[in-house]
Amino acid sequence: MGTSGQTSLLYDMGNAGDLLKHGVLAEFLRASLMFRPAQPIRFLDLFGGEPYCNGVRKEIVERVDGLSGCALNEAQTDIRDGRYYGSGMLAQKLGDRFGGRLSVVASDRDEGCRERLRESGVKMLEIEFPALATSDGYDAYTALEVIQHETSRNDLILIDPYAEFLKPRRNGQNRADSVIPIMEKMAQSSAVLLFALNLDPFNRVGRRFDELQQTNLKRALIMTCPPVHRSQIRGEGKYYADVVVAVRAAFKDDSEYRYFRSRLELFTKELSCVLGLSERGYAIMRPRLVGVERRAFDRG
Repeated sequence: MGTSGQTSLLYDMGNAGDLLKHGVLAEFLRASLMFRPAQPIRFLDLFGGEPYCNGVRKEIVERVDGLSGCALNEAQTDIRDGRYYGSGMLAQKLGDRFGGRLSVVASDRDEGCRERLRESGVKMLEIEFPALATSDGYDAYTALEVIQHETSRNDLILIDPYAEFLKPRRNGQNRADSVIPIMEKMAQSSAVLLFALNLDPFNRVGRRFDELQQTNLKRALIMTCPPVHRSQIRGEGKYYADVVVAVRAAFKDDSEYRYFRSRLELFTKELSCVLGLSERGYAIMRPRLVGVERRAFDRG
């Protein structure tokens, strides 16, 4: 890891999956700040990662520039200088821009990331939730179990475990088997956003992921970015990137929720265009209702 927001990860910050994740996050936060400007909003980022990255690829800058009118474009204030903000700083920028009472709380298992998050002005999860301050170090999945009963309507919880979420473990299961039911409980009183990389939506693991959502998150929305082939940007040519949002509890009524979904429709249409996706790609990127609208694609 670098020391100033640079990263040596095996992907480029701001890749197609990041744009989908951060765009959905930005639209939710902007809607929340607009509807409840006087109420405190708390953003909990369990897998904080790097606060920002310098020197992003020109293609990423052009993509963000092409998302005019979208909350992500408004939040990435330094993109033309080659700086791409991660989730926590993105939320901070939106809070500053719209004058809302928004606090960002995050942590990461990597000590360097934790220090850089702290330096960026983020409050640490171990301070917000003292039960997490243990000698064993920080673990995001343990944190999720601890905080699941301590969140409220004004909280947004981001679960962003990168590629490990659907990776089989020794017991034959993966993280989704335990995390999705927790998401269901939290979504009854809070807003929850999950970002997961899905190697193959059609194999046994991918279908099990769908089944877990249909059983536990029937009122959630899912958006999928397909692999972007022939791209020079690391991290977007291999996986499908799924973003699942269970946020109905955060909105006062159906009109607020419909507004939020319309913003997602606009954003995913714009993102599909800047990524150069096919009609099929756009069909799976636009928001679909889990448990009602099945995956709008096949192997073809």
